[in-house]
Formats: sequence, structure tokens, C-alpha cells
Amino acid sequence: MAKKRKSVPIASIGDLIDLVNHNCELFDRRTRKLAKGNRNLKVLCLMAIGYAIYTGIQCRKQEEQIYQLSVKMNKLEQSEGE
Repeated sequence: MAKKRKSVPIASIGDLIDLVNHNCELFDRRTRKLAKGNRNLKVLCLMAIGYAIYTGIQCRKQEEQIYQLSVKMNKLEQSEGE
């Protein structure tokens, strides 16, 4: 359940301006925190994408090495059979 907020007495235009400025400062602080959190999330996502690309490249290199070794083994087996 939401908290009930106390009403702020406004006696003059200066009080109203102070209240609006205070609310704007609070809003700015909250939006900066959200933006910082989003920035950290973007960095984390970019790192994850980079790591996925890196592991994909490494996997392909290993597959190529396995293929080359299997070709060499086949050649050796054929040369031994002769």
C-alpha cells in the first residue's frame, strides 16, 4: 500500500518554486541512477556478446585443427597399409 504524503503548505510563489525545484532535483537523481544502471547493463551485454563471438571463433579453430589431424591420421593409416 502506498504511503500517504503530507501536503506541503504553500504560502507564496517562492514556496511553490522551492517545492518544484526540490521535486525536479529528486527526479533528476532518480533518472541518473536509472541511466547508470542501464549503462552498466549495456556494458555487460556487450561483454557477453564479445565473449560469445570469441568462443565461437575458438570453437571453429579447434574444429579445423581436429579436421586437419583426422586427415593426417587417415594418410598415416593408408601409408602403413601399403
